[in-house]
Amino acid sequence: MVIFDFDGVLMDSVGEVALTTYNAATGSLCASLDELPPGVAPLFRRNRYHVQPIGDAITLMDWCLRNRSAAADKRLTPEAYQALVSQSEGALIDRSNRVFATRQRLIDQNPDGWLALHQPFQPLWAELIGRRYAPLVLLTNKNRDATLRLCRHFGLPVAEADLYSGDDGVTKIQNMQHIQERFGLDRCFFVDDSVKNLKELDAAFNTGSKRISLILATWGYIGPADGKTATEAGYPVFTQADLINLLGQPSQEGE
Repeated sequence: MVIFDFDGVLMDSVGEVALTTYNAATGSLCASLDELPPGVAPLFRRNRYHVQPIGDAITLMDWCLRNRSAAADKRLTPEAYQALVSQSEGALIDRSNRVFATRQRLIDQNPDGWLALHQPFQPLWAELIGRRYAPLVLLTNKNRDATLRLCRHFGLPVAEADLYSGDDGVTKIQNMQHIQERFGLDRCFFVDDSVKNLKELDAAFNTGSKRISLILATWGYIGPADGKTATEAGYPVFTQADLINLLGQPSQEGE
């Protein structure tokens, strides 16, 4: 079984995340990226790969707003980003819920405009639809309603029971445990564009025997050193063509 992250693996949503977190950080309700201050969206996109739980995107956006004029091409080091996150105000779950609530307000205000901020990654998306790949299991930090809306709109047949989301602060480690228990998996593949997520899952599930084969998606929101970091950690670095090839291989017993 291959399990998929959503944002950065199946869906390019970085523009929507920039808009939503700007609104969440400032209390605004802008409807398009053109309404953001100049330089903010490009700076956010450049540093998006640092973010794991979506609540920390507010912290990144606050930094982008402070630095947009003097550092349009600035890239935070991992150490500088962690220092920012450590100084975030309020609980992480509260910041994440603020992002989800702000996203819902944007959807309610302009559902078509919200959908237009997204684009599936091709050709992978079309391959999953054409192959009728099943079970199509998604493991994401995104909220359930938004993920399902996007899958339905762009034609990806994901069953609600097969979507494991970040609602209520549930982590990818917790959701992966639920997936493994539900399907009785001895081995599976998981594709993510975050090396940090892969490392956390590796530490949680691969001590002793290897239960998850972890794959870095190079077409997602990765940093300049992420490919090297993943390779050094023993994680294959895939293109979309590599992943499509894996999907076409016969399943091995226990996977």
